Amino acid sequence: MMLLPRRGFLLHAATVVHDGRAYVFAGRSGAGKSTVASLSPVGSVLTDEISLLRFTDGCWQAHGTPFWGEFRAAGRNDHFPLAGIYSLVQAPEDRVEAISKKEILRALLPCVLFFTSDKDANEALLQTLVGLVGQVPCQRLHFRRGAEFWKAVAP
Repeated sequence: MMLLPRRGFLLHAATVVHDGRAYVFAGRSGAGKSTVASLSPVGSVLTDEISLLRFTDGCWQAHGTPFWGEFRAAGRNDHFPLAGIYSLVQAPEDRVEAISKKEILRALLPCVLFFTSDKDANEALLQTLVGLVGQVPCQRLHFRRGAEFWKAVAP
């Protein structure tokens, strides 16, 4: 609730830094978030479990958090501009697919950690998410759980 007035929220996602920008990989448990983290270069992972996304300094940024899942690495207490958000889907090949704002919202909503039944707060969260997906590239990543996925994400 404290993040909401600051245009921020927590997301069940892994965040990895590549070339000074943050890539967010969202999905339900078992989608491959920790696998993405474990296949990424040492020192590049902000988190493999809960990501903090916030609009600061004129752009959307991902912040390191102390919340870890299976990866259990020492995350970075830093922030980086968002390069993109990827909804993870297990597949036999690595590729990215354009998806509509409606589809990415549908994929992200179950991954947002937000626990209130307050109507105004939920509407504010939805407006925050709409702003995010309107400003940050969002795609679906078909992921076969190998390190080659970076060739599809950041060629």
